[in-house]
Amino acid sequence: MAKILLVNPALAYSEWNADLSRPSPDSVFIRLGIAYLAGALKARGHVVKLADLRMLLGWEEYERLVEHVSPDFVGISIHSVEFAYAVEAARRAKRVVPGVKTIAGGVHPTMFPDECVAQEVFDYVLKGEGEISLPLLVENPSRFQRVFWGETPDLDKIPFPDRDIWPDLAVRLNCEPFGIRGYRFPLPMAEIISTRGCPYQCTFCCGPGEHQVYTRPSPDGSRKPIIRGRSVKNVVAEIESLMERYGVRSVMFHDDQFILNPKWVEQFTESLHSRGIVKAGLKWVTSSRADIICRNDGLLGKMAAAGLELLIIGFESFSPRILKWFRKGVTAEENFRAAEICRKHGVKVWANYILGIPTDTGWHMEDDLATVEGVLRIKPVHYSPALYTPVPGSLLYPFYRDNGLILTECSGNPNDRGAMVPKVKGVDYEFLKAVMMDDSAFV
Repeated sequence: MAKILLVNPALAYSEWNADLSRPSPDSVFIRLGIAYLAGALKARGHVVKLADLRMLLGWEEYERLVEHVSPDFVGISIHSVEFAYAVEAARRAKRVVPGVKTIAGGVHPTMFPDECVAQEVFDYVLKGEGEISLPLLVENPSRFQRVFWGETPDLDKIPFPDRDIWPDLAVRLNCEPFGIRGYRFPLPMAEIISTRGCPYQCTFCCGPGEHQVYTRPSPDGSRKPIIRGRSVKNVVAEIESLMERYGVRSVMFHDDQFILNPKWVEQFTESLHSRGIVKAGLKWVTSSRADIICRNDGLLGKMAAAGLELLIIGFESFSPRILKWFRKGVTAEENFRAAEICRKHGVKVWANYILGIPTDTGWHMEDDLATVEGVLRIKPVHYSPALYTPVPGSLLYPFYRDNGLILTECSGNPNDRGAMVPKVKGVDYEFLKAVMMDDSAFV
């Protein structure tokens, strides 16, 4: 039996001692990947503790926690934007408990294992998924090389996420996460993921990184992306468990694209009815693309009848030039049509969109004006703007890096990616500040 401290270094979008009374998914939500690892480790009899940096006052409290737990292993789940925090967490853990073994996992170590090794603070780098291989590593470290691939799990056979490693879970489930004016989801709210992977190749997104995380070995020794989901029965069983154990009344699905298999979604909605979950009043929110919505008008109606309240749509832009640059595979007309379909079925729209995007012909003010006008036209329940950031691992990242257009490096400065600060050269950010929508002005 080993003692493992799992670290959530999610300070890039949140902060030390995060105020949960201020609506923010980045502060309120747990990290499902860590919860899945905890469940897998506990199922094999290991002792698991959590260091969520958002719950602590600072590095001194973190060090006291490490000293108190005195773990055999410290596992750190790392997004690129959190890399600097993760490195510091590993360094301090080794200083406090000199014999501890540190493990880096998650999307950033999968994409950039050599960068992790170069920091000289990680004993192991686990690429891909860890539910099977992490328990095996802590049981017999000598079996593993310093950098290795985790075995791809059958999602129906791994334990449900162990949310209880968050000591303040009851508080988090009952905190308003979104802060949408004029609308609140029924609480408690829990998070679920039914599908791992995304088939799309949008150039602005870290999809290539995700394609590396969710893979399986092929006969020639390479890794091939694999998109797979859980069975309807398995997902519904988790929902019922959450309702029974925590009194959950709403669910947030973190799937990149919930409607990948329309037949699965239809069976899921039918199961929500047959199991009495709809009658019990459960509401849910998930994400989809505009073109998928346009092809599944009737299915969206069934989703709404089964409790879908809010759909997060990645419109990204209403400029044909930007949609093409992003290889979005969606037209501005489909963006508008998707919003109309949602409105017809009574589903509220959360509009994700991006401003400040130079292309190979430079930055064009009219692109952002088209996006602002488009989002105003669809009248979402929530405006969710972002300033374009070249993300390491994305298909566009080399273009901005090689042309010297990046103002801040999100892998080097953990505070810049989520902030509304200038990201790339050649963009009039004062103009964007003037035209960017604020929900308080459009109630």
